[in-house]
Amino acid sequence: MSRSHYEVLGVMPSASQDEIRVAYRMRAREVHPDTAAGKRSDASVQMAHIAEAWRVLSDKAMRLAYDSELSGHVAEPVQVAHEQFAYAPATRGVFPWRMIGLMVAGSIALVLLLNALSGPAVPVGPDGLLQAGSCIVVNANQLAVEVDCADEHSGVVRTLVGFDMTCPTDTQPIRDRQGMGIACVVTS
Repeated sequence: MSRSHYEVLGVMPSASQDEIRVAYRMRAREVHPDTAAGKRSDASVQMAHIAEAWRVLSDKAMRLAYDSELSGHVAEPVQVAHEQFAYAPATRGVFPWRMIGLMVAGSIALVLLLNALSGPAVPVGPDGLLQAGSCIVVNANQLAVEVDCADEHSGVVRTLVGFDMTCPTDTQPIRDRQGMGIACVVTS
């Protein structure tokens, strides 16, 4: 006589789904053919019985039919709600144009609002890096130092050239204080 699925898993017929799941996992670990305890010759057969017991007892409809078969009653057809097994047909994803449009419009509105609320730009003073248009003074070491154009200055940088290059004839070459090259200065 074969054992019932409940006996295979070692649980009572009144066991809850959680108890059945725990019992299945424990029994599967015990007799699995890959474990040391499951190296017996009948381990794969036992594992097949455990898997079948789990398959039947984990499904509510199958368990109900199995329980009625065990008790000897004529099993009535089990009505299973088809909604739980129904799958929606596959549809293509739709790109969220509306959301992207709202995000872009919101970002533009935020930038415009922040621009309207901010004050006028404050002119930045000299940053110490010479570039075309920088006002300079010549220090005691004969090096060009950037100053504010509103202050007294020796000239305005027309261009910067490398040490191995020459300045245009209408400018005066003065070495950059930071050693970046030669400033071609138009004197005032």
